[in-house]
Amino acid sequence: MKFEKTFQPKEEDIKQLRQLLSTYNQANFETDEFEEFAIYAKEDEEIIGGINGEIFGQWMDIEYLVIEEQFRDQHLGSSLLEQAEALAKEKNCRYIFLTTFGFQGKDYYPKFGFNEVYFRKNFPMTGTEHYFIKEL
Repeated sequence: MKFEKTFQPKEEDIKQLRQLLSTYNQANFETDEFEEFAIYAKEDEEIIGGINGEIFGQWMDIEYLVIEEQFRDQHLGSSLLEQAEALAKEKNCRYIFLTTFGFQGKDYYPKFGFNEVYFRKNFPMTGTEHYFIKEL
């Protein structure tokens, strides 16, 4: 056996690692129901923002919520969050989880019922990363 270190891992090698973990996890999770989702905001058929993530069991994990800068302050983010929450309820989720950086939405998500459960300071150097859960 040997060990190999790289700062340029091949995509197929990372995919193989994920598959190894996924195979193990699937044998131990209570469910294998997993769905990715996305809700887009469009202007003239162009995506100007959206929200995406995955639903796994009773959890919705939001990976991204983003609006192009010129379209901010039009309540698109709140509309996307409302639609995601409706989807979570439709899929019988009990929780929504998301993370955000201190310069992004740490003060935004509590307005929508999200509770901060953890934060990481000095990330990546002097900033913060915040973890939120909303119970439905």
